[in-house]
Amino acid sequence: MKTKIFLAFIIVIFAALMTNFVFEWLIIRDFDGYVQSVKEDQFYWILASVEGGGEKGTWDRKALAESIHWAMMMGLEIKVLDPGGREIISSSEAMESLSGSMMRRMHGLFHVHQTEGPFETHPLVVKGKQVGAILSRPFHKETLQEKEHIFKRRAKNFIYVSFLIAGSGALLLALLFSQYLTKPLTILKKAAEKIAKGDFSIHIQPSSRDEVGELSATFNTMAAALHKEEELRKHLMSNIAHELRTPLTIMKAHIEAVMDGVIDNREKGLETIHTEIDRLVRLVKGIEDITTAEASFFGHSEKTEVDLHELLSGIADEMRPLFQEKNLDITVTGEKRVTVMADVEKLEMVIQNIVSNALKYTEAGGAGLDYGIKDDNFFVEIKDSGNGIPDNKLPLVFNRFYRVEDRDDGGLGLGLAIVKELVDVMGGKIEVKSKVGEGTSLRVNLPRGG
Repeated sequence: MKTKIFLAFIIVIFAALMTNFVFEWLIIRDFDGYVQSVKEDQFYWILASVEGGGEKGTWDRKALAESIHWAMMMGLEIKVLDPGGREIISSSEAMESLSGSMMRRMHGLFHVHQTEGPFETHPLVVKGKQVGAILSRPFHKETLQEKEHIFKRRAKNFIYVSFLIAGSGALLLALLFSQYLTKPLTILKKAAEKIAKGDFSIHIQPSSRDEVGELSATFNTMAAALHKEEELRKHLMSNIAHELRTPLTIMKAHIEAVMDGVIDNREKGLETIHTEIDRLVRLVKGIEDITTAEASFFGHSEKTEVDLHELLSGIADEMRPLFQEKNLDITVTGEKRVTVMADVEKLEMVIQNIVSNALKYTEAGGAGLDYGIKDDNFFVEIKDSGNGIPDNKLPLVFNRFYRVEDRDDGGLGLGLAIVKELVDVMGGKIEVKSKVGEGTSLRVNLPRGG
């Protein structure tokens, strides 16, 4: 990743270099065009000045000499010819007409006798009639530094220096940014390697609120979920081993006793074995239930609009035949219509487990389901008139495989554990209140929003 980002910056720098070269070429081209147009304007001015020297029908050598002086100052060697091609005046002759000091200065600037190359011919026209021609060519200059050459050199130097500064800065920024941008990903990579080795306690501190920061937060959520799942797995395996040990030990002891003839009443021994087998079947069923519940813990939570009165009434109607078998009542109270956003599947599992638990431990009276809104939460409360739970055992009721009463029809102690874990996943809380001989109340508080 770091290499790719660095290469991307290098490509941008290279593109900037190409742009600078194109920019330089365009500037020099436009400047050359500008200089050429200026020279053409100046030459046509000289041409008009020379033509003015022949307007009277004869050539004014003094006026021609002044025009040639201006042409020489512009860097041109000039010759003026008559219609027959004979030379009227030239730059060499014009220089001889200058004073001694002026001539020395002109010779310092121009080397007339060293100038080579072809002349360009332009006709001289006075009053629509050609009166001669003017020949021109650039001087051979050694000491004269034309302004356009200085400008070109400085422009190139400026472009090269600016590119050197910008390129060095861009290269430095490429190194820094590639390091800065890939640092969070490097941390994520090392954290993922630790998780692959079984270390689920890793936690990443998000360094920003952009996509990488969101990825870090999602990674922490994943690590926490994997850590919880691993802890649940270890705890579940430990509890299963403990729960399996007791019925298997009893069954083994009774079978050995029957085989050794220690037990005279074989039917009673077989009845005990049958009872322990039933316990094993219930244990396997409980493991299946908690496996299904755990699968929903980490599944996608899809919240929909739920009418609490309709939901609770449906659950009460489903459970009513079971309550009636024990001569118990189940009722739904609360407002007629309360609509919330919730995960229906998880919410139903929570309520059904609590109601089933109330049914197991209630011998007279029944259970009531209540609901309502409080601040930003909604609550569902299930009260029963059962045996109640002692105060010293209340903190343990949500532990897996914990049973307040040790009896065969009392379940495996998984129902409330599943409820607690589901409520935690849904972002809520569960409260339990109980008095021995009066009953138990469990209240589930969940966010009401989407």
